[in-house]
Amino acid sequence: MAFPRVRLVVTADDFGYCPRRDEGIVEAFLAGTVTSVSLLVNGTAAESAAELARRHSIPTGLHANLSEGRPVGPARHNASSLLSPEGFFLGKMGFREALAAGDVALPQVREELEAQLSRFRELLGKSPTHVDGHQHVHVLPGTWLDAPRLGGGGGGGW
Repeated sequence: MAFPRVRLVVTADDFGYCPRRDEGIVEAFLAGTVTSVSLLVNGTAAESAAELARRHSIPTGLHANLSEGRPVGPARHNASSLLSPEGFFLGKMGFREALAAGDVALPQVREELEAQLSRFRELLGKSPTHVDGHQHVHVLPGTWLDAPRLGGGGGGGW
């Protein structure tokens, strides 16, 4: 009996977080240890990471972020249930607590995720190969309502 061929996908997330981390991720990709990356489009090194992904033809997905740093969407200019008074995301536990308390406006989540997808396409010139969530935001109730639509059109999987 022949066994089906199995393909192991090893994705390095937080690509775009900082240049030093990105160097290590690219090194792991070139060594064959990592097979894809997930780009944090609001990371301080997102632009240089996107350039590295293009240069090395690294399969790249969107690392959707609702917990760390600043937003890329409309929330960056307005008061938002996703942000602290200082304009930063609420943090891993802060976001979870606000979501559980019903203090997160889900339309604002959708807006931010759509803005991150748009930023991804702007940086890389194509749709992501996949979408996953920073700090496991994708497993939280209500945050991933439009995920299939966000990943659609790129041929990517979940």
